[in-house]
Amino acid sequence: MEILLLSALTIGIIHAMAPDHWLPFVMIGKANQWTRWKTTNVVILAGLGHVGSSVIITIVGVMLGAALEHVNGWEQVRGNIASWLLIVFGAGYALWGVMNYGKHTQEHSHHHDHPHGENTAKIVSYWTLFALIIFGPCEPLIPLLFASIPYGWFAITAIFVVFGVVTIAMMLLQVHLAMLGLSFMRSHFFEDASHVIAGAVIVLTGILIRVLGI
Repeated sequence: MEILLLSALTIGIIHAMAPDHWLPFVMIGKANQWTRWKTTNVVILAGLGHVGSSVIITIVGVMLGAALEHVNGWEQVRGNIASWLLIVFGAGYALWGVMNYGKHTQEHSHHHDHPHGENTAKIVSYWTLFALIIFGPCEPLIPLLFASIPYGWFAITAIFVVFGVVTIAMMLLQVHLAMLGLSFMRSHFFEDASHVIAGAVIVLTGILIRVLGI
């Protein structure tokens, strides 16, 4: 049991380092000027959904009598779909950024409110990103959950809590450190093209996930 808990701790940390677990939050948050509080809330909720969805899939698999390799297969399919959706989302967001290039700076220089269209786009991008992270697979957790089944529900819960806490903690740490670093960038170009850059980085993240298979 102790080995399982240590494995959950270690694997959770490594797993959360994958760029799709933190980089999209950084880019969208920076482009839309999220506060630290909003960023923290988004990451925590998305992280809970991300880890929790794999727990649900594991429970369903056990109830159906599916073997570990079958459940992992479900997660791999989900991962392939999620990476493509991340690429499509990033491309769409970048395109929207190109169509609205320069408006961000102009609005702030004239102290105008954001137009309804831009607010709607930001809301859509927020919930789309949230859904993509939840839909994304959490493959390393499933073998740990299967291994903990013989030890009972307490062990299953403990593995979920340890893995979930360290995963979300790592996501928060990386997101806030990256956003802190970006806060020192004082560039008019970055302000004007923030949405375009964010979309492009998200596309590259999705491609990287597909190439490396992480």
